[in-house]
Amino acid sequence: MRVWWTSGCLLAALLIAGAGGAIGDNPRKFKGDFDAFFKRLDTNMDGRLSKDEFLKMADRAKEKDQARAKLSQAYDMLDPEMKGISKDLFRRYLENGKSADGAPKSAK
Repeated sequence: MRVWWTSGCLLAALLIAGAGGAIGDNPRKFKGDFDAFFKRLDTNMDGRLSKDEFLKMADRAKEKDQARAKLSQAYDMLDPEMKGISKDLFRRYLENGKSADGAPKSAK
């Protein structure tokens, strides 16, 4: 449970810093320009984030190796079949803190 919480917090912090977003009442609620951020990450423009594209977020972190490890765990949870993370799944995860199957992370 602690790994999921840490991964979620790290991911949200990286995304907010990278997209210039702000945190409101809900710390998991993403309020940045999501479409522009996703487009920046999706370098091959296939509409899905590969693991390499997803891990580029770690480049902005102070502890890059630690951030890469946490983001790698989060990616593996979101995309167990390694087909790429869709824009909708990525948005749902950021906004609701949900896992790949739509269940709350605390239910796993």
